[in-house]
Amino acid sequence: MAGVSYKLVQPEKVIKQGAAWGVVLPTGEINLTVIAGQSPSIVKFDDGLLKILDEEGHVSGLYFVKAGVAVIASDQCDVTSEKIWNKDKLNFEEMQEKAEKDAFCSMIVDKWFGE
Repeated sequence: MAGVSYKLVQPEKVIKQGAAWGVVLPTGEINLTVIAGQSPSIVKFDDGLLKILDEEGHVSGLYFVKAGVAVIASDQCDVTSEKIWNKDKLNFEEMQEKAEKDAFCSMIVDKWFGE
């Protein structure tokens, strides 16, 4: 698989790392898809849904991320954020309760309804 190695990092720990065909970063109205061979850059991304893509371009992982920075090299994407939460491991009811007081949790609830 010609792909990109990725690492999802919070300040205190590595959340996930591996290889994928691509990583989709939430960068405003138009998301940025990081693939192998991309020019080196540092990208600021927004609160949103980060997607890990497999060889066929299908989503193999979904993570809610708080705004952060991605360092991109030709075959590497290191994502750093204060919060990176695996969508499959979140409790929807808990997020609904927290949404009233936390804008990030409110965004998660909105995205969950939208998908």
